[in-house]
Amino acid sequence: MPWHTLLSSGLISAMTLTALNATAAACAANSPTHTVALVELYTSEGCSSCPPADAWLSKLAPRFADQLVALALHVDYWDYIGWKDPYAQAQFSERQRKLGGLSRSTTIYTPEVFAGMREL
Repeated sequence: MPWHTLLSSGLISAMTLTALNATAAACAANSPTHTVALVELYTSEGCSSCPPADAWLSKLAPRFADQLVALALHVDYWDYIGWKDPYAQAQFSERQRKLGGLSRSTTIYTPEVFAGMREL
C-alpha cells in the first residue's frame, strides 16, 4: 500500500478517535461522593391513574436532585386496550415484573414505584 494511502488512513483514524473522545467527554457524568436513591416509576399513557404519579415524579426529581435519580419507565402491558403508549418498552415491563418478584409483590400495576429495588 502506498505511503500516502497509509498516511491518509492514519489521519482519518486519528481524527475519528479524537471526535469520539470529545463526544464521550461531553457526555460524561460524575457520581457524587454520597449514595443516591434510584426511584423508578412504572407508568403508562394508557393508565388513567398515572398522570398524577408522573406529575409527582417530575416535581420530586429537581427537589432532590443530589439525592436521587428518578426514572419514569413506561410499560407495554396496557397497550392491548387500544391506547398504544409510544414510550412503552417490553424491557420496562419485564424489569417491573422482576422487581415485583424480588420484593415478593403478588401484583404489578401502574402507577407503581420502587426505590432501592423495593416497592413503596
